[in-house]
Amino acid sequence: MSYETEHVRGVDNSIAPITGVPTFTELLTNPDLATLYTAIRHSPAITAPELVDLSTISKKTVYEYLGKLAQAGLITEIEDESNPKRYEAEKFELQLTIRGMEVSITPELVAVVAHATEYPVIARVRDEHGLVTFALAHDMIKSHSVGDITVRQIASLTDLSHGTTYDLLEALYDIHDLGDDSDPTTYTPDDVVDEDDDLLTER
Repeated sequence: MSYETEHVRGVDNSIAPITGVPTFTELLTNPDLATLYTAIRHSPAITAPELVDLSTISKKTVYEYLGKLAQAGLITEIEDESNPKRYEAEKFELQLTIRGMEVSITPELVAVVAHATEYPVIARVRDEHGLVTFALAHDMIKSHSVGDITVRQIASLTDLSHGTTYDLLEALYDIHDLGDDSDPTTYTPDDVVDEDDDLLTER
């Protein structure tokens, strides 16, 4: 039997404990933790020693983070006789509603945060403009990769500067391997400053 309540959907008789809620938040602010989760997500059945070899953080920190992720229910040990233990990542979607604005936190956003050290614009947008703007710009840049929106429109709808928008666009094109093998050259900050407004929605 399954049922739904005001706050919980998809409830059945095998409810797995979810603890360590701060870990979900830390995935969005700690690139090392985000990198570890993303590595497990992209390489199911990976072992802790393999993660240590791949990681730029200490062995002690890797094991500490594995404990955090496991406690939060974000990763699980594969149940077999393997030694060392093998891990797989759990899918998740954390939905937040603040002042009528809904934002979903997903592994895809976490994968972007994992690159925040390599691309400082990621942390700058997240920290200076907030999570909603960060997630909105992320989704709009994916739309840009298929020609649905321009850099100027993204900047106007997110209130990011044209330069910041373009820096973030270049970062996400690299991270998500968007578009073809060439760089995104449809617009640059100088190209779009003097364009006429042509927004998808009225401001």
